[in-house]
Amino acid sequence: MVIVSPGVYTREIDLSLYVPQLATTIFGVVGTASKGPVNELTVITDESSLIATFGKPSATHLSLYAALRYLRKGKSLKFIRVARYDVAATGDLMNAANTDVAATVEVVSTGSWGNSVTIVVSAGTGVDPITGADTFKITVLYAGTTAEVYDLVVFDPAHSSSANYITTRINGVSDYITVAPVGGQTDLLVSTTPVTMAGGLDGAPADVSDYVGAVGTPPSVPATGLQIFRNVEGIDVNMIAVPDVQDRDVISAMISICESRADCMCLIDVPQNKSVQEAVAWANGLGGGPVDPTAAINSSYAAIFYPWIQVYDGYSNSDVWVPPTGHIAGVIANTDYVANPWTAPAGLSRAILQDALDVEHSANQGERDYMYSNGNVVNPVVNFPGQGIVVWGQRTSQRQTTALDRINVRRLVLYLRKAIATAVRPLVFEPNDSDTWAQFRNLLEPICQDVMSRRGLYDFQVICDETTNTSAVINRNELRGKVLIKPTKTAEMISIDFVILNNEAQFSEF
Repeated sequence: MVIVSPGVYTREIDLSLYVPQLATTIFGVVGTASKGPVNELTVITDESSLIATFGKPSATHLSLYAALRYLRKGKSLKFIRVARYDVAATGDLMNAANTDVAATVEVVSTGSWGNSVTIVVSAGTGVDPITGADTFKITVLYAGTTAEVYDLVVFDPAHSSSANYITTRINGVSDYITVAPVGGQTDLLVSTTPVTMAGGLDGAPADVSDYVGAVGTPPSVPATGLQIFRNVEGIDVNMIAVPDVQDRDVISAMISICESRADCMCLIDVPQNKSVQEAVAWANGLGGGPVDPTAAINSSYAAIFYPWIQVYDGYSNSDVWVPPTGHIAGVIANTDYVANPWTAPAGLSRAILQDALDVEHSANQGERDYMYSNGNVVNPVVNFPGQGIVVWGQRTSQRQTTALDRINVRRLVLYLRKAIATAVRPLVFEPNDSDTWAQFRNLLEPICQDVMSRRGLYDFQVICDETTNTSAVINRNELRGKVLIKPTKTAEMISIDFVILNNEAQFSEF
């Protein structure tokens, strides 16, 4: 503070920096759907919102099954719909004389789903309380069922300033339609005959390039597909998956994004109808199929799961086979809720799949040994009679034998990296001296101490002093610190020795 004249001066010195609470299970999914915005990241927090926005799941929209399974345990889903649907269904509302089009209607997203939208225009239940103008009731039906009702709607453009004017009431509010009045028309045809939308086309199915997406040049040319998740500063996500496809290019794109972000993992499904040996060969780049990986999947930022799971689908009233990643994401969310991100998302305590009916193949002990050892990295989902269907593995796809070959350790490091980066951001542009170094240590040590108290670390040390910040480092305007950690390992193999002794033996001797 610079003082140049007499007076009373006060100031605040805020040394109360702390680490904000961070969400640890935000699931990002890229997939197809029957409706909804294309190549836009949509935040979904419950099942009803997912169905309202993107439609029902089906055999051609498997990502929606994964999203539904996650939402039964997790609360933060970021869904990106990819499609090549070029045409949205449209329809016309006529004027009262039924001689001219009074308004054009278009469904909110492209695809044949819009052909199931119909609109009924009837008289409103009163006049506009704001302007006294006559009103209409707009009823939107989807597949013959009432989906939305807008009463006391004003159509006359002379009253377009009213909060009840048709575009104000419907556009941007409706989950189904947008309306564009035609100039010169002042009223609508009241009729019990529905106006049916038509012309919606699904176009060609999405292909690999749609899933992988393009980086673009935002904001003029936005990113698409998976590339939307590359925005590490603008999009918070902890897990990503593309359950619709198991193509090597899609898998490579997911791993590349996770490794470049360094704050999330990708979950990978082995394709359907594979034996244990075929599943391992596929993960090792030896599947031999035209879109199979041609090299071993090898990254601590990815985890592979097998086999597919049978569930009951209430929307189609049938049993369906779905890829396991949605269930895995739900298990991870549940593990974070009942334990911690650095707790293994596997085993009978936290990873029983309550809504699973069956698995394609329940691997026996020998098969599980094969999937999980000798450099193989496929995590089995197993049906234990009398106990349930459970996730029985937590390996990452890293082939090198380090602590990061386990999901719990990888997620521990992801948590620490994000928490620490968030904590120290306020130190950017601060003086690079011993006071700031002390602040650095004071911010990081409580984070690590908290994780250690919650069984995530055996021990740790935070270093930020003249040994890490030499003159050369300081002259480059850098501040450097080190966080040394000893991650807690999981007890995956429990070995029990039964020692049989003679009657005269003393226990203390053994």
